[in-house]
Amino acid sequence: MSIGILNYCYEDVASKHPFADCFGAFLYVGATAPQTAEMGMLMSQLDKNIAANLKRIRKSKNMSLDMLAERTGVSKSMLGQIERGESNPTVATIEKIVEGIKVPFEDLIYQKKEPIVIIDNEKLPMYKAQEGAYQVRAIFPYDRHRNFEVYEAKIEPGEDCERFVSNEGSCEYIMVLQGTLTLETESGTYEVSANHAIKMDSLRRHSYHNRGMQRLILNIFVSYEALTY
Repeated sequence: MSIGILNYCYEDVASKHPFADCFGAFLYVGATAPQTAEMGMLMSQLDKNIAANLKRIRKSKNMSLDMLAERTGVSKSMLGQIERGESNPTVATIEKIVEGIKVPFEDLIYQKKEPIVIIDNEKLPMYKAQEGAYQVRAIFPYDRHRNFEVYEAKIEPGEDCERFVSNEGSCEYIMVLQGTLTLETESGTYEVSANHAIKMDSLRRHSYHNRGMQRLILNIFVSYEALTY
């Protein structure tokens, strides 16, 4: 996948994920080089945001695709593909669009906030996975408007999953929904059974283990807060 470098700096988009260190600097424009699953998820969401936002903004301005093409210098067919999520716009194309319709760049990138959002966990893209061992989905990934994330982790019997969040100043609130979690940390090993929870500093090295006979299901809340211990 080829990567285009944006000349924008998002001070509100912190480096909360190991794969998002360059979230404010990268937008992919092709599909030639290999990518990680995490980067793929990020870029897929960017495409969806741009598609939905462009269509919404165009209609709010009572503009047809022909009018938008004339205003931006981007072809009608290309604009239609972008709105349908069938094209990965280049940096130059995005710059033409925001200049033509006179909106901030961020209005195309960030997901529009809805008053109520219903999420089907099973339809979420995979954040991290190893076939036959574990699956991790981001239910509420990092968002610049909030200081927490929520993940669902499913770990098969006898399998392990390494930590996937390790940012300074973050706390994990781990709730065991099914099975028994064996949490290995620098300070010791802890057994946490279903309907129990544990809080820990995400920066400390740790891993999740399923030593039981049934699938282990966890909800992991990551909160970016001042740690006091």
